[in-house]
Amino acid sequence: MRALLVAAALLLIGLPPSSAAAASLAQRGLVVAEVRCQACHFLTRGQRRIGPGLLGVYGRAPSIRGVPFKVWDAAALDRWLTNPRAVKVNTPMYLAPLAARDRAAVIAWLKQNR
Repeated sequence: MRALLVAAALLLIGLPPSSAAAASLAQRGLVVAEVRCQACHFLTRGQRRIGPGLLGVYGRAPSIRGVPFKVWDAAALDRWLTNPRAVKVNTPMYLAPLAARDRAAVIAWLKQNR
């Protein structure tokens, strides 16, 4: 558990965690995504439900018009997952609050699966 928290903290401040901790964090991210994201998003590339498939999102330009990001990186994703409607008013994406460690885990999973 401590390794997971350290990895999340390192990811949020932009330092690369160890590969074992990163893998653990990304695995947790997959579990969080399955529980919190899968109702509206496929966890695969190219398929669409209400929202786009999530694989390949990290590092690409947003497909959502009006978001202030040029690319989905850790900072942009953290801001978006914290409160999508604060980033883009009237977005159809609703997301109940996600804990910082869960956001970091989802971002690690997205980064691992670019």
